[in-house]
Amino acid sequence: MMETLLFDKISIALFITVFLNLILGLLIYFRGREKRVNVIYSLNVIAIVGWTLAMIIYRLVGIETSLFWCLVLYISPTFIASSFLYFTYIFPTQSKKMSSYKKWLIFLGNFIIIILVLIPDFIIKEVIVKSGSEKVIVFGSGYVIYVIYTALYFSYGFLRLFKKYIQSQGIARSQIMYLLSGYAIAANSAFVTNLFMPWFGRTEFNWLGQFLTLSMVGFTAYAILRYRLMDIRLIVKRSTIFSLVVITITAAYAMSAFLLGLVFSEGTYTLKGQVITGLIVALLVAVGFRPLYEWLRKTTDSFLFAGEYKPQELMANISDIVSRTLDLDIVIDTLKHEITKALRVSKMEIVILENKKSELSVSKGDFVMTSKKRKALSKIVKYFKKQREVLVLEELKRKYLENPDLDEDESLISEIGDLKTSLIVPLLIKEKLVGLFLLKNKKSGDMFTNEDIKTLETIAAQAGIAIENARLYEEMKDFSKTLQVEVDRQTKELRDANVRLQQLDTAKTEFISLASHQLRTPLTIIKGYISMMVEGTWGKVPSKQAEQLDKVYKSNDRLINLVEDLLTVSRIESGRLEFEWEMISLEEMVESAVTEFSQVAKEKNLYLKLNKPEKPLPKIKIDSLKIRQVVQNLIDNALHYTKKGGITINLEEDKKKIRFSIKDTGIGISAKEKVTLFEKFSRGKEVGKMHTEGTGLGLYLGAKMINAHDGKIWVESEGKGKGSTFFFELPVGRK
Repeated sequence: MMETLLFDKISIALFITVFLNLILGLLIYFRGREKRVNVIYSLNVIAIVGWTLAMIIYRLVGIETSLFWCLVLYISPTFIASSFLYFTYIFPTQSKKMSSYKKWLIFLGNFIIIILVLIPDFIIKEVIVKSGSEKVIVFGSGYVIYVIYTALYFSYGFLRLFKKYIQSQGIARSQIMYLLSGYAIAANSAFVTNLFMPWFGRTEFNWLGQFLTLSMVGFTAYAILRYRLMDIRLIVKRSTIFSLVVITITAAYAMSAFLLGLVFSEGTYTLKGQVITGLIVALLVAVGFRPLYEWLRKTTDSFLFAGEYKPQELMANISDIVSRTLDLDIVIDTLKHEITKALRVSKMEIVILENKKSELSVSKGDFVMTSKKRKALSKIVKYFKKQREVLVLEELKRKYLENPDLDEDESLISEIGDLKTSLIVPLLIKEKLVGLFLLKNKKSGDMFTNEDIKTLETIAAQAGIAIENARLYEEMKDFSKTLQVEVDRQTKELRDANVRLQQLDTAKTEFISLASHQLRTPLTIIKGYISMMVEGTWGKVPSKQAEQLDKVYKSNDRLINLVEDLLTVSRIESGRLEFEWEMISLEEMVESAVTEFSQVAKEKNLYLKLNKPEKPLPKIKIDSLKIRQVVQNLIDNALHYTKKGGITINLEEDKKKIRFSIKDTGIGISAKEKVTLFEKFSRGKEVGKMHTEGTGLGLYLGAKMINAHDGKIWVESEGKGKGSTFFFELPVGRK
């Protein structure tokens, strides 16, 4: 009898239920074991698995042990009810911190019901055999308490999920809808077949509640695939495809083996026939596996994963187009078209920051720059000047819900809401913010994935350079036109200035040629691709090749820095260098720079220390990026030209001025070299021998930056081999 029940339709259906529930629970747990929502859902599924296994064993065992397994059968659903109710408090996001007493109340009720079930004759009296082999459960007077407990826990859980469904929107709303639907079908079916019908002596369908939990599995799996439920979509996709391949190949193998067996064995078993059959089937599997896998992948993609894109192709397409043009309109149109098409977003805008007075300029399109939006953009730009992290509206809302005390996050939510966007990506060149990507929701309602954000960050790095190059090219063209008009006018009025004008025109032509598309754009593209190769984007790079690529990367970076320095020199000399003034703590800036170079000093066995003043220095009004560049250049020079010993940095306030000094134990400076040290392209003889890559522009630019801040810069040294000390002073209270 036991063997008959083991292989009957009900047992097979229950075994399938156990298998599918177990697979779902394990996938969700191992994908997000660090997330409480994944852990609790997995525990709920495991409780369902235990409940189903209890039903299988209860049906198989004899009447002697039926009462014991009946008790297990009615204890296991109590864990389903309690874990489900707890799950509704934390899914999809915990709106507020759940108090400890609620957790204890939920599981205290669970514990009390278990105790009541174990009390003899109170909830379950006995199990008797009726009508041959049919088992009937005789309930006690306390069974009504068990029914009320189960109904209350599930009803309150459904009510909580329904409220969250009403209050939510977008992808979270869809996730709740499918999860609620699956649980509702399974729970309501179980109420009828596993609670009420056995109460009246009808036990022929008391297995149906377990089997119908597959509706929960189905709805949950669909929500995972379509709406990224619990973030295990990729694993389920691969598992789905692999499972279909295995099932198809198994069926094909069985059919082929059967047919070939008839041909070669003529309906009888022979060793020769079995060997030939096995070889032919193995060959068919080997040849057909890859085509079958690709066909199933494309088929499942078209239904469940439509709209996916390949990040590598997207980045390659954008790179190919923007690297061949310096037309700003073409660059912007290309970025918007390719990103919108690949990510399937409803709308995208690009905001470009102008150098003049830090004004905001928006790319062409239907974006209307109202005063409200300008104010919102200003706050977001201020945020990105300090932070580099992408702003995702859904993540900010989730952080605020979990911690309402985060005023800054609340403010950013408001500003992003004013812009009617969902994702903001900064366009950065080093520490300079040149623009923003504003992306609205995806047409499918999906949230932006980590892969989406990483791809957009990579594109943004390249886009920032392309936009800056295009804008600089337009500035150069405008500057060239203006300069030519001035040259013509001055030529007519002052013939004796003709030689000087020709020199300016020649310098202008050489500068434009150096900083044009033929030099800067290819260098930045080379840098990007070398970086991706070293990071292993196209596969792991052998260590020896990686070392050579690192050398190429550093050399390319030096060329880019040279172009940047030449551009800065040009802007200084043409009077077009703009400053962004703000109150800054010079002490904190210098400390940050020292930390940045500490590892380099350690590698060269040099000490690098900062002597802080006894009292905090007052904040001063400066352009933080430009003064930081001066400090970094002085520290870098000291490290380059010091073989042993180290560098000491001091900060002090003297007569309403803050004085910065950096003293090294390096090669020193002669009296003759001091005279021309801060001039353009000036380098000492010993300096050139120790550091051949220098351009002679660092100290020149540093002097210009300090002078523009109404400051002073100088150097002191006792001579060759006796080290040197560089100083600069900045005024306090500058308006």
